[in-house]
Amino acid sequence: MAKPDKKNEPELPFKWQQVQSAIWLIGLAIIALRGWWFPGILILVAISGLSQAFIASYLDKNTAREEAVTRAQILEETRATALPPQCPGCGAPLDTKSVIWRSAATASCPYCNTSIKATRPQAAPPATPRA
Repeated sequence: MAKPDKKNEPELPFKWQQVQSAIWLIGLAIIALRGWWFPGILILVAISGLSQAFIASYLDKNTAREEAVTRAQILEETRATALPPQCPGCGAPLDTKSVIWRSAATASCPYCNTSIKATRPQAAPPATPRA
């Protein structure tokens, strides 16, 4: 059986490591004051492991939420540059908030319901040097 690789195991950020240290210090102090060495140490190990799992889960959810917000911002910026300024059907002005998005690159005009394909903006032609 192969040993688990400690290098690939993620570590908690420093402030959360401090929480783990506090759990151990307080737990050991309670165990020493009460004289509950066994099974107190086993209970402390279980509490420490559960708290570490809870903290890791909490951090993973926050990371996923931040990534989702970043992806949404990138999508919004991409849509804003790819949408034509006017509806090809009725000529109404368009912006990313007024259109009804059907997919990442397809929208509908809120006025005439024309399907609009968002395209990449045309790059400006390179400037030709004047002689």
